[in-house]
Amino acid sequence: MYYASIDLIAILILLIENQDIIFNMDKKLKIKTWMLYRRFLLAVLVYYITDTLWGIIEYYKLSKLLFFDTTVYFIAMASGLVLWTACVFYYLKENGRFVRFLLITGRILATIITAITLINIFIPIMFTVDDACVYTGLPLRDALLIAQIILLFIISIYAATAYKRVKDRQDKLKPRYRTVALFGLIMAAFLSIQLWFPYLPLYAVAYLMGTSLVRVFVIGDEVEEYKQDITKQKRAAELSKTVASLIDNMPAITFTKEPETSMYLACNQAFAEFAGKKSPKEVIGLTDADLFDEEMGKRFAKDDRLAMSMDEPYVFVEDIIDNDGNTRQFRTTKLKYTDAFGRVCVMCMASEITDITLMRREFASTKKEYEEAKVNSIIYNHLAQALAYGYDEIFYVRLDTEDYINYGTDYDGKLFEKRRGPKFFDSCQVEVNRLVCEPDRDMFSKSMVRETLLEQIDSRRSFEMTYRVPKDGEPFFVRMRATRALDDKNVLVIGVSDVDEEMKVRRAQDLLREADLTRRLSAAQRQANIDSMTGVRNKHAYLEYETRLEYTIKETEEPKFAISIIDINDLKYVNDNMGHQAGDKWIREACRIVCTTFKHSPVFRVGGDEFCVISQGDDYENLEELVQVIRDHNKEAVASGGVVIACGTAKYSKGDAVADIYKRADDAMYANKVELKEGREVR
Repeated sequence: MYYASIDLIAILILLIENQDIIFNMDKKLKIKTWMLYRRFLLAVLVYYITDTLWGIIEYYKLSKLLFFDTTVYFIAMASGLVLWTACVFYYLKENGRFVRFLLITGRILATIITAITLINIFIPIMFTVDDACVYTGLPLRDALLIAQIILLFIISIYAATAYKRVKDRQDKLKPRYRTVALFGLIMAAFLSIQLWFPYLPLYAVAYLMGTSLVRVFVIGDEVEEYKQDITKQKRAAELSKTVASLIDNMPAITFTKEPETSMYLACNQAFAEFAGKKSPKEVIGLTDADLFDEEMGKRFAKDDRLAMSMDEPYVFVEDIIDNDGNTRQFRTTKLKYTDAFGRVCVMCMASEITDITLMRREFASTKKEYEEAKVNSIIYNHLAQALAYGYDEIFYVRLDTEDYINYGTDYDGKLFEKRRGPKFFDSCQVEVNRLVCEPDRDMFSKSMVRETLLEQIDSRRSFEMTYRVPKDGEPFFVRMRATRALDDKNVLVIGVSDVDEEMKVRRAQDLLREADLTRRLSAAQRQANIDSMTGVRNKHAYLEYETRLEYTIKETEEPKFAISIIDINDLKYVNDNMGHQAGDKWIREACRIVCTTFKHSPVFRVGGDEFCVISQGDDYENLEELVQVIRDHNKEAVASGGVVIACGTAKYSKGDAVADIYKRADDAMYANKVELKEGREVR
């Protein structure tokens, strides 16, 4: 019964790990990859059930039931094979002739297994179960299992190549692709073992390991990422609704658009009616060309360009002919801003003043009414100049009295008055400890001195400052923008907006730039140590290595290393008679010989025709044999007219400095050079 108990454990683990996919608890997680994987899991579940029944039936020696269950067993195995093949290539997003060939091969193999299994019911060609309930696999069964092993192995190798093609910026995909490849290898390995041990539930164990790996490293991560994406989309939708609610509750005609395409992103009911539409939904996504005639569209585009070129709100009065042909007067404010998606947009607020103009003309004699209308118009104009997307707080300050009004936005996005007070600048100094985080208090206090702030605004038209405020016990970045009204220098308008996310993104970008700079410096360092002609290390690299060797000598009792100095014979003759290109070729050929001989040692070009090799480990132990290789080469080179290289070697002895070893090797090289020229060594 141990056979069935292993499958029962596998069933429980499969259902526990994958309950959200198998039972489809979350209706939102309907991605085709996971739907295919769900079918595969169901096939695995069927396999587990048949394998469990196989163990129970075999235990009680029910031969006919065992034959039937074995038949279903092989069909379930074939289903798992074809579904896993489809899952792999769909997940890797691979296509092409070879992929189609593997998919078709998997289907054909599954069909063949199913057909042969069914034929086996009538003619025993795959397996038999005798009256004693003894299961015997026939050669055709082994052949089909071997075919499955080969196919699983090929698919795994293909998945591994897909893993190699994943770019660095997609590092999170690498462990997933590696897991997909490992799954197939595990299945192929355990299926190979089961060829020899049919009474062990090895294929079930392979399924258990593979599905667990895929769940942990592939599906689990993707489900979590998908849920995070859904959460972000919900937040974006809620933000969009909040913005739409804010715009819709503006008393003036209000809209926001992309100036580059003139596409409207949001508007209120007043603008929709002005454009001849029933609701804002009919306006969103349309352009000026869709809503207005050509002349008005060009006019709006010109105003948008002016607003985009200014660092402050663009305020003007204009006459507009509506869809009914009536001339209407508007006081319009346009200002640019950057939305949550990084788009530079234009927000427009147009307050119709047609009636006010008529009142002024018809009732100019009523001075009181005229003055009240003028004051109301001026206050609205001041607020419009400072209103920008994303401001959480707005302060309207009279510089002649220093009285101020603090505006905020309620839950529905409507502006409301929070408080009024005197002595605005004094209040800022008094409340700095409560409103500003300690690291930014000094900057805030100095900036909010009346004379300092106004001097900054007068020199640059506006003043911006980013600082941190306490929020739920954590520092939270905000940006303050202060400007004076264009038509009344006694009016100061200050807006405070949330820039916490922007600052976090900027910090992340700074870190990325620092990492890139470090990488570039490292590459430059490596380049500085490479000889451009031969590709081996240069003299600068040797000097660094020499320093490390000196340190090794101090720290180690008897370090084992040797220095070999190698010089090219007759290089000057080659340069003078055959040209420097030929000489360069000799240098590269000599470098190739040295590198090929001393395969495990660093090679340095320390002069025009001189190389240095530092041998440790295997090359140190086999130094005599390697030097003999150089000698044998020189014999052939002297006879054939090839590159001849003189070589001198010296090993470290106790009390030596690196320079002492280098000199002994250099002296030995010159001695060898003389021997080569006199012909004694190559007789």
